[in-house]
Amino acid sequence: MRSSIRRGSVASLSLAVAALTLAALPGTAAADSAPSPATASPAKYVAYLEGLALKGDTEAGKTASQFKALSAEEQNRFLDLINDPKTTKAFVEEADKAPETAKARTVRAGGDVVIERVSETGGAKTRAAAKDMWASYSLHDTVLGIKVTKVTIRTNYQVKGKDTTKVYPGTAEHYNYVPASSFSHSPVKEWISSPPADNAQAETVWTARWTGNLGEWSARERVWGDYRGFVGGYLK
Repeated sequence: MRSSIRRGSVASLSLAVAALTLAALPGTAAADSAPSPATASPAKYVAYLEGLALKGDTEAGKTASQFKALSAEEQNRFLDLINDPKTTKAFVEEADKAPETAKARTVRAGGDVVIERVSETGGAKTRAAAKDMWASYSLHDTVLGIKVTKVTIRTNYQVKGKDTTKVYPGTAEHYNYVPASSFSHSPVKEWISSPPADNAQAETVWTARWTGNLGEWSARERVWGDYRGFVGGYLK
């Protein structure tokens, strides 16, 4: 994982996902926070979310409804958290952990911030001897019970018995409701690993940037599966 953040940056991505609250690696100077105008007040944040919903972002509409259901005190607490460098640092530290040491669920800020890794799988028989399947891996965080950032990679493939016989185009998806940050990802790569693993794999590289050229973060997300469904995944 790479992170480059200048002092005074907007200190929230709240990832992957999600991930995705991302702003400063351990030891990086990010003591100052410069919140986006869209997080200056609860009313402005709701307007930001509802504006996204009008453009077709259904998740933003759900987030707006959940945010409006919070008390006034909780709404202000929510905005404080997504602009807090400590929240950002917690997400980056969690995303940076090796897969074998990463926890499925990490709780910070007295339980107000939760970072989770989620794997899912599914499939259906397409012919007597073949079965189309998929497996995904996500990292997301919630603030006061509301999902703020999420990044997901998914592999789509076909198996016959225990053999992975075909890999279809993989997909990468995200949402992020920290206004001062933006996400992009590289083209998704997909392949079948060599025997005996015989896994269908998909991979992308996420990049997050902050307004005003204040810094950026990037990490590779990968998932793999076989006839059993999800086998493994990571974001690092």
